[in-house]
Amino acid sequence: MKLPSWHQLKQGLIYFFLNLATPVTFYWSFHEWGPKAAIGFAVGISGLQTLTHFIFKVRPSPIFIFSSGFTFLFGGIDLWIQSPKFYRFEPFAQNLSVATLALISVGAKIPLAYEMIRALPQSIQPKSLTPQHPALGRISWAWIIYLYLKALFYFYLAFRVDLADLILLRTVVGGGSMIFMLLLLPLNFRRKSHKTTYL
Repeated sequence: MKLPSWHQLKQGLIYFFLNLATPVTFYWSFHEWGPKAAIGFAVGISGLQTLTHFIFKVRPSPIFIFSSGFTFLFGGIDLWIQSPKFYRFEPFAQNLSVATLALISVGAKIPLAYEMIRALPQSIQPKSLTPQHPALGRISWAWIIYLYLKALFYFYLAFRVDLADLILLRTVVGGGSMIFMLLLLPLNFRRKSHKTTYL
């Protein structure tokens, strides 16, 4: 069996750190030391993830920028106050905000979907991707609906499960549904369209 190269191993470690380090550390530290420590780890790791983007020259996606911003905001508030109560609404607020920004971008004809797809690994980016591609309109509306539904689901979970389980469910549900959306991406670009739209 051929062992992975150093480059592949490094890319895998970077991917794990940027996408899975926070929920894994959060779940463990929550059960070991409680919500304050877990939130502190989440804020600290988010800062390290931001630094990692600069060190390894990884282009941060719009979703990562939003995610880090909300982690700093909600996590910072909960670390400041005595009893944490805001961080559990971070998944809801993040998805609601990204969905609303995407909705505004459609009306303003700003190619936000194009920028989000460009932030994906080049191996899964459609070869015909351009800011004027007609498929971006369909993708934008699909993501808007998807993000609003996810926001409502996370709002419901915020009142139903403890904080550690919420973050774990967010990773499983968010990651699984995002993979599903990415699998549908090539289908949108293979569909023929006679109407060219900016978004």
